[in-house]
Amino acid sequence: MANSRTKNSVLIMATSGIRQILTLLLSFASRSVFIYVLGASYLGINGLFSNVLSLLALTELGIGGTITYYLYKPIAENNIERIKTLMQFYKKCYRFVGLAIIAFGCLLMPFLNKMVNLDQPIPENLYLIYFLFVLNSAFTYLFWAYKQAIMSANQKQYKIEKINIVFTFISCGVDIVVLLIFRNFIAYLLFKMAVTIVKNVIIARKVDNEFPYLKDKNVAKLTHDEIKVFFKGVVDQSVFKLGSTLFNSTLNIIVSIFIGTVIVGYYSNYYMVIGQVNTIFGLIMASIIAGIGNVVATEAGEKIFKVYKMLDMGVFIVNAFCTICMFQLFNSFINLWLGHLDKGYILSQVIVGLICLDFYLNNSCQVIATYRAAAGKFNVGRDLQVIAGVINIPLSIGLIKLFGLAGAFLSPVLCKIFITVMPFFIKLGKILFNKNWHVMIKDYTIKFLITVFIGAIVWFACSYFHEKSLVYFIIEILITVILSATLLALFTFRTTEVKELVSHMPEKIRKRL
Repeated sequence: MANSRTKNSVLIMATSGIRQILTLLLSFASRSVFIYVLGASYLGINGLFSNVLSLLALTELGIGGTITYYLYKPIAENNIERIKTLMQFYKKCYRFVGLAIIAFGCLLMPFLNKMVNLDQPIPENLYLIYFLFVLNSAFTYLFWAYKQAIMSANQKQYKIEKINIVFTFISCGVDIVVLLIFRNFIAYLLFKMAVTIVKNVIIARKVDNEFPYLKDKNVAKLTHDEIKVFFKGVVDQSVFKLGSTLFNSTLNIIVSIFIGTVIVGYYSNYYMVIGQVNTIFGLIMASIIAGIGNVVATEAGEKIFKVYKMLDMGVFIVNAFCTICMFQLFNSFINLWLGHLDKGYILSQVIVGLICLDFYLNNSCQVIATYRAAAGKFNVGRDLQVIAGVINIPLSIGLIKLFGLAGAFLSPVLCKIFITVMPFFIKLGKILFNKNWHVMIKDYTIKFLITVFIGAIVWFACSYFHEKSLVYFIIEILITVILSATLLALFTFRTTEVKELVSHMPEKIRKRL
């Protein structure tokens, strides 16, 4: 069973990783055409409305994560009737979510003119554009997206990742062709929505072929008491998700209102890259969450902590490497890509540093948050997440008035460090591993300081080559990658956690290390 889980995790990570690399490359191609054809105003509107729809997606309330958690046991026991019951209930929930997004989306329409802040209005109907965004989001829930939960709980996402890879090419190709032919934002949105629907239909059929019993009509319903227990887990998840959304989905709205919608378009290119890297992190963690659930359920506290430390070290190395590379290379890349069009696309290095710090903070919690979900401790951290998310909104506005755009990025960093991240580690360390607060904070602080120290060395080593020609950019990449990787290896290769990670690698790879 353990080998099967390992094999599935490797397959999931490999296929998902390939898809995200392709998505990043193709998104860059599609984004380039978008900017050249439509410009920064439409890019800003795209970012703004995407944030608004992220807020509306709160109606999902964490149902997907909770359902996946409740599927683990019946899948392990091969209890088909129970699986059918849960999936049928999930289907009804998602249909409701899709309709709720449409309803709440329409209620926000009267406020669009307050949110969109452009020096020159666009020729298309703003309300039609927004409604297409709403429909595209709602259709994700209305058209069989719920069926992917069973693939996740079975650690078989790699079977639908193949479909996602194909549609990554299709979506990018359609985007580029539509933009070049029609040169119209509404046409672009209509075709994007059509591709999303077709992809969901094909994935749904794949899931039906994999689990044909899902098509059975004779399905028992959850009892009233079971629904109450289920929604208790949903409430815990949704409150936590509310806080996360208040952090991640209000930035564009606040910046659009108080600074300008075009500015949202300027920095959205940085988040395009970060979004793809974050997705890879999320897919890696999703691929191993079932295995973590097994460890939490069957092992003693010290064994759980040992596995946690090993996984956290692996994620730290990747997280630190990505953070350092993005901080060093972002502006040089943007300068070569878009600097000739408008220098506004290039943010100050201070803002880039804050964006990268926020990225580091988010991903530094990935492993312990996965343990939280696998152990079913959905209530841990939820209240602080909401408190921090609420505080972030007025704090962002106040810091924008003091420091301009940098204030918008400083606010979530401060809230996460002092209100959510540290207390989150302390409480879960005590509950899951029976470890005192100083054990958790000491480990986290050391890793953070290592990242800052290596980042500073790389910055000084590359300062001469920064934001110059293509040749200098290639040299900067080589220095950044080699120096970051070497220094991270020197700081970590003697640790017990890295030795454990190496011992779990295939023999062929171990021999080369």
